[in-house]
Amino acid sequence: MIPDLVAVGGLTVDNVVASDGTVALEQAGGNGAYSAVGLLMWRPSAGLVSAAVESYPRAALERLKAGGVDLGGVRWFDERLESCDWFIYDADGNREEGLTSPPTALERAGFPTDRLSAREVERWRTTLSERDSSGEISYSGFRDRQPLTPAQIPPEWRKARGVHLAPSQPDVMLSMLDHFAAGGTCFTADPGCQLASRRLDEIAPILARLDAFLPSEGELRALVPGAGLEDALAELASRCPGAVAVKLGPKGVLVRDRGTGVVVEVPAVSAHTVDPTGAGDSFSGGFLAGLVETGDAVAAARFGAISAARIVAAFGADGALPADRETARAAFDRYHEVAS
Repeated sequence: MIPDLVAVGGLTVDNVVASDGTVALEQAGGNGAYSAVGLLMWRPSAGLVSAAVESYPRAALERLKAGGVDLGGVRWFDERLESCDWFIYDADGNREEGLTSPPTALERAGFPTDRLSAREVERWRTTLSERDSSGEISYSGFRDRQPLTPAQIPPEWRKARGVHLAPSQPDVMLSMLDHFAAGGTCFTADPGCQLASRRLDEIAPILARLDAFLPSEGELRALVPGAGLEDALAELASRCPGAVAVKLGPKGVLVRDRGTGVVVEVPAVSAHTVDPTGAGDSFSGGFLAGLVETGDAVAAARFGAISAARIVAAFGADGALPADRETARAAFDRYHEVAS
């Protein structure tokens, strides 16, 4: 089956400390993987354009493949990477990132590897912030050295109905927009720090070609500093011909109606949260599936919210598989009835 929806993004290995102190080492992650799984909540297959190194968990790749992720767009490298990102969550769901180490560093430093007390979390955070990682190559750093290119995409994917651009460097996003545009593809994008760290004028060539732009609250505030959320969405809408929405984590999503200028609140779906990692990426995958299917941004946000609720219930991108599309559809029907 040729996938008609495609996610473009990374494959990373993550170390997670959940809000209750639970430690999950070497989790299969990456914004590309999480976005593809978000798509799978609604479709039997999803294409993935990414780069995989030898140290990415092979069992997780097999679960992704068995779950419906088509790996035909993945470029393979023999290199092994030791340094992983740490995602450390507090009780409010806030995440500290930008800290890296090999997963073995936790045990070598004398910490338990299953669960940390609040005091141990603080000590470990300090240890990570003080360690010298200058000689290490992270997964995100590797992808910057080996950028994704249209040459790795199977020719038959070029007419995909929808493509989600997970956070990537601007030149990568532009090359993907050029590659898929001939097929009349629906494009959505998540800025990540790669776009949010730039001025709006710099990313205008990307915004002008999108059917939806989906920043987080922090990214939106960085892109339009000093503005309220609704005014910031209006500023984005002046540059983006498609839908604009801001992801607010457990508070849901605000979607700006292009026709009326009214901002619609779409609540998050209630879920038992084990690990919030990848929720925004999974939301974006679900949003693309909903936008292609319905053509309505508010309905698409409901698709996304359901995808996100599924991903947070387990560790790792593969933890949400196999996808239960029947349950997702039933949840959307109930969600739609309540919201209508």
